Amino acid sequence: MEELKPWWTSKAIWTGVIGSLWGVAGVIGILPENLSQADVLTVVLAVTGIGGVLFRKTAKTRIS
Repeated sequence: MEELKPWWTSKAIWTGVIGSLWGVAGVIGILPENLSQADVLTVVLAVTGIGGVLFRKTAKTRIS
């Protein structure tokens, strides 16, 4: 039988959630003063893209 894990224990899911929260913060204008929306978007896309692939590649169980 295949082992399943709850969605909230997935690093790939949390990478996406955190990236989405930063994106929303940029859209509604609650970023720290020294960060522009373009800077945040660039970094968030890079980190979440790479993180999502790496975390999914290293996962040992499927999400239920």
